[in-house]
Amino acid sequence: MRRQGKGVRKVKVLVVVNSAALSQVIQSLFCGRPEFEVVRGPSGLRNLKQQAGRLLPELIVANLKPVQTGVCRVVTSIKQSSPLSKLILICPVKELARGARQCGADACVEEEKLIGRLLPAARALSDHRGPAASGN
Repeated sequence: MRRQGKGVRKVKVLVVVNSAALSQVIQSLFCGRPEFEVVRGPSGLRNLKQQAGRLLPELIVANLKPVQTGVCRVVTSIKQSSPLSKLILICPVKELARGARQCGADACVEEEKLIGRLLPAARALSDHRGPAASGN
């Protein structure tokens, strides 16, 4: 883990989304947050394992069209690619979010609530390793 400035711990966040616009929204949410370092990842699952292995992210934020590919398949693939990373899956509907959590996603954020809920979820998961762990 890196330290910068006054000893702030940087949490590396790998963003894996299928839309440039969504990627920009996520980047802007983390912009100016000294505790996070956002790295852009692949636009799909194909190169995720290689990227995750090289970057060693603590968090992965993903939106990979779980409606089309099956939410459990997406979650399993990401968790296998980077087993030590916490996964925040962006889901288009509430029902998929429930299913994704049952399949192993560490947190789920509905697309319509992304702006208000992504940072709190990321903070909760990055603090999860410390002694004052907070669940999600």
